[in-house]
Amino acid sequence: MSAFSERMNRLRSSFRMTRSGAIARRYFVIGAFDGALTILGVILGAYVSEGISNPALAKHLIIGAGVAGGIALAVSSTVGAYEAERVEHTLSHQQLEKAMLRPVEGTRKEAMRLSISVSAMAHGVAPLLAAFVPLVPFFFLTLDEAVVTAITLTLSFLFVLGAYLGSLIKEMIIYTGLRFVVAGLGTAIVLILIGMP
Repeated sequence: MSAFSERMNRLRSSFRMTRSGAIARRYFVIGAFDGALTILGVILGAYVSEGISNPALAKHLIIGAGVAGGIALAVSSTVGAYEAERVEHTLSHQQLEKAMLRPVEGTRKEAMRLSISVSAMAHGVAPLLAAFVPLVPFFFLTLDEAVVTAITLTLSFLFVLGAYLGSLIKEMIIYTGLRFVVAGLGTAIVLILIGMP
């Protein structure tokens, strides 16, 4: 067996032992949802407050605040997930050692470290992706076109995210996807109403 195959087998074993796949998936969905709605809030807030009177400023604010917000969300999510998982895994490991009346080292500790890192990366990457996708149109289109495109991209992203979750539990993917879209639309409507003069 090659070193690569052996390493992949160890990774698969670690994932099974710590249920890292399910945990990372959960963190990815939460992070992506947070990122999408947060940046939608930035876009609509700047558009409603400055879009009519000063479109150039609104565009500048959206790009600047959007990029900064995406990076801040990524760092916050990564550190938050890392520390939360580190504490939970440590508590679980301490309980296991207490039950076995001896220290537990080796494969389980390695699997624990892997799970913590994977969870933190999933939770950090997700909001970054969800934040930057709706910002891309603002580099190429007029403000009005970019806002419409960003809203469409965000709602489409939310639909795909919901549909994916629905497919995991054998639920109608359109139903689950639309639930996520409704959350996005509801957020957009509230933000527009708050920002209206």
